[in-house]
Amino acid sequence: MKTRAINLYQVNIPFNTSIDHNLKKRSYSDSIVLEVQTLDGHVGYGEGAARSYVTGENIATIAQAAHTILEPLAALDINNLNEIERIVRRVQNEYQLPALAAAIEMALLDIWGQENACSLSNSFKNNNNFTPTYSAVLPFLPLEKMSKWIQLIKSLDFQQIKLKVGHERDEQYLALLRKELGDKVVIRLDANRAWSLAQALERVKTFEQYNIESIEEPLSVAALHQLPKLSEAVNTPIMLDESVCSIEQVVFYCNAIAAPKLRFNLKLSKMGGALATARIHALAQANGIKCQLGCNVGETAILSAVGRLFAQQHELIALEGSYATFFMEDDIAKQTLTFGARGIAEPIAGHGIGITIDKEKLVKYSQKIYASVTDSATVSV
Repeated sequence: MKTRAINLYQVNIPFNTSIDHNLKKRSYSDSIVLEVQTLDGHVGYGEGAARSYVTGENIATIAQAAHTILEPLAALDINNLNEIERIVRRVQNEYQLPALAAAIEMALLDIWGQENACSLSNSFKNNNNFTPTYSAVLPFLPLEKMSKWIQLIKSLDFQQIKLKVGHERDEQYLALLRKELGDKVVIRLDANRAWSLAQALERVKTFEQYNIESIEEPLSVAALHQLPKLSEAVNTPIMLDESVCSIEQVVFYCNAIAAPKLRFNLKLSKMGGALATARIHALAQANGIKCQLGCNVGETAILSAVGRLFAQQHELIALEGSYATFFMEDDIAKQTLTFGARGIAEPIAGHGIGITIDKEKLVKYSQKIYASVTDSATVSV
């Protein structure tokens, strides 16, 4: 592929319902979308969700670095997957901007798939074929809204659900979930770093009577060093999200917490793309650690599509995403990515990322933060 034009957009799509947790409240989506055009007419799209409280990056830091990072990619000649992976690793290692690295990777793999008449999932180089089955996620909501969402979840017969905790009604909502959904539904809790060690010990031991599968990020930043101690004191496995964004962090926690008591919440954006996430998934599996694939609040169809492709190829204990139809006013793909009863979704089988972006909607909900058009000779990075 010979690239000739690159556009970077900041995408903000309004929500119908505010989505809140302990670290952030959101009423609209907030991600970047990269558009890469080639000389032979292919267009690839990638997305990243910059979260300062997870990786330290935000839209402003990406915009500041965009010219330096993206300009060399215009007029670039890329011939194989190894070159794509080398480019993405360089962006991640030199600039520490995983959301941008993820967007670059997805866009280039989208084009690679189009050119080779295959799916982005072919880049994982395995022969797995899992059925994508989604978990419901309940954010902080007033009791009346919470009750309505629980009835929606019940009507769709979800077998897995994650409840955001870290507020005074935690046990009330958890008890309501068990009452309405029964004992067989798997319930995970996510505290988003809400508590001290003492608070976490009290809360988790109280919650364990409701048969919870895991507790995600229970300790505040100041108390993170006590995660191994918490793990030893409770029966519930600890799921790590913000604490695990790199290979180095995975290795640390594999050595610090016993495998049966540890889970990883993988996310494409925070880890710098699908290929980096696949490497971390493989390392976790080698150490006996179970993984779920999470999503970022308000991600568009691009991240949802690549997440589904990842889930079709990798063993996971839970899958989150494809929620746009439930709380976003719109999306930027011509296809609607959702799921049916029990969270079961149709596999994605098209070329590249497998969806078509509606350019009019992309422009409607975005502002362009970088643009480069080059028809000169190819360059190397």
